[in-house]
Amino acid sequence: MKRVLIFIIGMFLLIILSIGSYKKLDSSHYQSVLLYDFNNGTDLFNLESKFDDNFPTLTATALPIKYLKARYYLEIDSIATAKKLLYKSIEENRYIGAPQAFLANLFLAEKEIDSALYYSKEAFNLLSNNNRHRDIYFRTLKEINDSISLDSAFSKIKNINNEDHWYNYILTRNDINKKPNQNLLNLFDEMRIAFPLADTLKMNSIKRFIELGSTRYTSALAYSELAKIEFEKNNYSDAVKFYEISISLDDKQYVFFENAAISYDNLKNYSKAGEYFNKVIYDFKISDGKSEFYKGLMLIKNNNLNNGCEYLEKSAVKNYVGGVSGLRAVNVYRQLCKS
Repeated sequence: MKRVLIFIIGMFLLIILSIGSYKKLDSSHYQSVLLYDFNNGTDLFNLESKFDDNFPTLTATALPIKYLKARYYLEIDSIATAKKLLYKSIEENRYIGAPQAFLANLFLAEKEIDSALYYSKEAFNLLSNNNRHRDIYFRTLKEINDSISLDSAFSKIKNINNEDHWYNYILTRNDINKKPNQNLLNLFDEMRIAFPLADTLKMNSIKRFIELGSTRYTSALAYSELAKIEFEKNNYSDAVKFYEISISLDDKQYVFFENAAISYDNLKNYSKAGEYFNKVIYDFKISDGKSEFYKGLMLIKNNNLNNGCEYLEKSAVKNYVGGVSGLRAVNVYRQLCKS
């Protein structure tokens, strides 16, 4: 009798293990699709697929399966269902913070600020060095103009090797301030030390955005775009007019001077073109060789071969290649100056 009982118990356990193994195997196929969609922003998963998301409840990366499924319900406007899945996801793994961040996004979109703050703060505190968690928490703090909590949050992540934390903080703090702030501008000097390989153009652009304010900065860019449109239609006079407005709004953007110089060159206003080319070359000290290239061609066109070739040679040394034309400065230099 004892042996029979042991046999029955053994068979029962074997059946349970077999069912568990089958469910894991079946789930692994669906998990791979869910994770692929999650990582690539695609929608290959079919919500009509039947598999048990109660066993297992987590993927190999510890993400709750219900969390991964929730995003699909937003596509069909089933927000209530998405929230239910997210609440269950928190119960299944409340330490990863991803479901909380997702919920916070939903609540912020609905202007349920108290709930957005609760879940975004929890997500941020659980996993601070996560761009999504930081982003939703900072956006929620901006909504309530809470600069104190924002400063505190930034101090927590400032020394992590992630420059996105700095940019997100600076732009959010600037939105709360609603006017230029010297302390924020000083942070860029710290950034240059902390991130010596950071994109200088991006850093300078954001710094200039802070210095000028959003209205003036975006107006300068808008006029620059108008100038570009006119230039492409060969309306160089109008292009110059719009570039000059951009320069009057923001005289720290070298590209405004460079494009204006090329426009002046096309208008045969070589004096003004030379002035602006020199500003880019000697004041801004831009290293791509574009202004040297165009100034060299302008000088050669005006029968100043020696000086023109000097600038083409400088451009060739900097390996300038025309973005649209594909012309290589070194080839033009050899053709015009070494033939």
